Amino acid sequence: MRLFLLIAILAATFAFADTKKFMIDLKTGNMETFNDQLLVGVPGTIDYFTAQGDKVEVAVVIHGEAYKFFVQNLDNTQYGMDKKLVDNQEAILKRLVEIEKKYGIHFDICMSGMHKKGILSEDLYPFVTPIKSAMVGLVKWQNAGYAYIPAHDK
Repeated sequence: MRLFLLIAILAATFAFADTKKFMIDLKTGNMETFNDQLLVGVPGTIDYFTAQGDKVEVAVVIHGEAYKFFVQNLDNTQYGMDKKLVDNQEAILKRLVEIEKKYGIHFDICMSGMHKKGILSEDLYPFVTPIKSAMVGLVKWQNAGYAYIPAHDK
């Protein structure tokens, strides 16, 4: 009888758990904004909702000046001259890998802007998915019920 009661309570808990879905429109090239809004803000938000018993799904659409945070080989791009980025690249990658694995965040990157900036798909980190354009990604995720959260320069 206790087992049945425990199973019933767990089933009711999961039945009422809500799924929070949000999509980050990431176009900032500012290191502090990127850190505050993506590397710290997103995990904090996920942890908050998870502690409330909710499931959380997150997608990030990368464009604008945010490309530089997702380029594996900076020497092949205009970003190789950005000393602050070069000095912090290893720490940024480590944190991106941590949050991608822990939270299952989906990262899409705009190929249209990549090509304009001379960034090749092979220059990206392996967990980043090139898509036709940022607009396509923004429409796709919003039409899938994801709330829109801008991560732009302050």
